[in-house]
Amino acid sequence: MSLLAAKEWNKVFMQDGVKHRIKVRAQLKSLGQAPYFSITGKIDWQAKNNRWMEGSGGCIHDEILQHFPHLQLLVEMHLSYEDGVPMHAYANAAYFAGCTKYQKRDLTMLAKHLRVSESLAETLIEYVDQFYGEFDQITTPEQAWEDTCFDHSLPEQWLEQAKVAKSMLNIVQAVSA
Repeated sequence: MSLLAAKEWNKVFMQDGVKHRIKVRAQLKSLGQAPYFSITGKIDWQAKNNRWMEGSGGCIHDEILQHFPHLQLLVEMHLSYEDGVPMHAYANAAYFAGCTKYQKRDLTMLAKHLRVSESLAETLIEYVDQFYGEFDQITTPEQAWEDTCFDHSLPEQWLEQAKVAKSMLNIVQAVSA
């Protein structure tokens, strides 16, 4: 694994009369593939003998946002490449849009995956329906969604979000001449 950048946040808090601590780690890393963003956390609790006991951990994004709301963008960038494009962006868009036999349309998940409003997600679905209609071996749902995202400038939006996320990890952007 190649770690390009990482930053941690920690907080101690009381819940139901018990002391807890949350540790959050956001990183830009590579596992033999293109670098991608990741944010995970761990919550421990203090026993009566003052020893810290393991609680929950992993992609505990709701808990992370409860204690660190300013990390919203990093949570949204989780499993996005360093240019901001979500992993499997177009295949997952087709999936959440209901373009496969395996999933009915899920507007909320589509919007979340593409990091757009539900209104724009609905517009994107209508665009795919209007301009691509029936899919075939040449125009697959994935290709239609890739073209649609490009037509609506989503890669540029994702790149801007990635720049902000990198700045949150204290990565200095290279300035092109």
